[in-house]
Amino acid sequence: MLKKDPSLQVQLLEYDMRFERYGNYNEPEDLPLELKHCFNIIVADPPYLSKECLERVTQTVSFLASPVGSLLLLLTGDAQRDRAAELLGAPCVFKPHLSSKLGNE
Repeated sequence: MLKKDPSLQVQLLEYDMRFERYGNYNEPEDLPLELKHCFNIIVADPPYLSKECLERVTQTVSFLASPVGSLLLLLTGDAQRDRAAELLGAPCVFKPHLSSKLGNE
């Protein structure tokens, strides 16, 4: 059964050219200071074929993550596995098996 917790706070940060007015991809830490180091759980889903994007997402994650005990779920492709481990200091620990065929892993 799904339990709801009204004290749980969620913040969605999205970058897409259609949303450019809300942030600047070229400045990954250009975020409100009240968000700095205040998240215990971060889910990031950057375009996995872009090395530059992963580097900038890493900067944003570092800005947002609580300095103690934060968790990161990074959704990326196999092409970025080693780079993600290098940048974030964590290996890939889950590889899904998909029923549909994708153009890349």
